[in-house]
Amino acid sequence: MIKKLKRPFIRFAIAIACVLAVGGLFRLYTTQALSETQQEEVLVKGIPFVAVFIAILLVFVFVIVAAALLFSGKIPPRAYRPIEGIIIAGIVIGVVGLFQGWTLFGYEYGFLLLLISLAAFMIWSHIAPQTARSGAIAPPLTRRAHTVGIVAGVIVWTLLAILISRANQPIEPYGLSPALWQMKNDEERAAIVDGAEDDYRQVTIPLIVLGCLLPGAVAYFAGREIAAHVGAPRAEAIPPADEVRLSG
Repeated sequence: MIKKLKRPFIRFAIAIACVLAVGGLFRLYTTQALSETQQEEVLVKGIPFVAVFIAILLVFVFVIVAAALLFSGKIPPRAYRPIEGIIIAGIVIGVVGLFQGWTLFGYEYGFLLLLISLAAFMIWSHIAPQTARSGAIAPPLTRRAHTVGIVAGVIVWTLLAILISRANQPIEPYGLSPALWQMKNDEERAAIVDGAEDDYRQVTIPLIVLGCLLPGAVAYFAGREIAAHVGAPRAEAIPPADEVRLSG
């Protein structure tokens, strides 16, 4: 497994280091050779930014390559297709959250969900599912495998829901600027606090609970397959179709 990643890792590491070095050297040169006015020009400030952006893009491309090398032909369709559907559902929900106009929380996390789902789809689409031609047999799903998957899904769902809920608890100044909050009297502040608390209980928490079902479902399918493979008797591989025809 490590051998598969060694060569692409070295190549990507060299490319990323070269790109960052170019950006760093350019910044160093402009700092010493150009005036402050020249340093504020868009092109001068843009080149180091573009270098960092390209480095991040190369890291993402390496993640895609690594995922394809490690998991292609190893994930059975019974897990591959549902996870693919969950990712697509995340894209759809993210788009809906991004364009709805009744809650700021849905807009903020809709954009984040859309971004993560698109990145996950790009990675997942480069992983080929397991087929009979690959010569592998998926072990049967036992009650133990389902139990492990459910436990993993519930843990991921619960932890994410708790963390995101705590991160979005309404706090002073409750969406207002500090200066505007100071201008409010006690009665107005109390009304703002009550409104923020009601919105948190009635809108934010339900959306968090429902949204965290997506990663929880992914954890269920992943945990189920891992549990099915761990401790399962080694199945005899099915020879590829070409070999079957030749032997016949």
